[in-house]
Amino acid sequence: YVANFGSYNKTYGTLAGVIIFLVWLWVTNLAILLGLEFDAELARQRVIDGGHPPEEEPYVEPRDTRAWNEADRRRAAED
Repeated sequence: YVANFGSYNKTYGTLAGVIIFLVWLWVTNLAILLGLEFDAELARQRVIDGGHPPEEEPYVEPRDTRAWNEADRRRAAED
């Protein structure tokens, strides 16, 4: 095993590089998602501290609701 160890690097070196890269991407994505969850909870807590009831979720109204309003009108016309 020790005598042939140098040839293993040629064989498995690229494969290990790909695996390490994928693990790095996974850890990076995990850090981003945890940061977003933490930020969302901080924003929720700020709204609750401002007087919003804690049992209701403080969702923000989207800026552009024209497509949703049009779809609601179409559904109402079909009924």
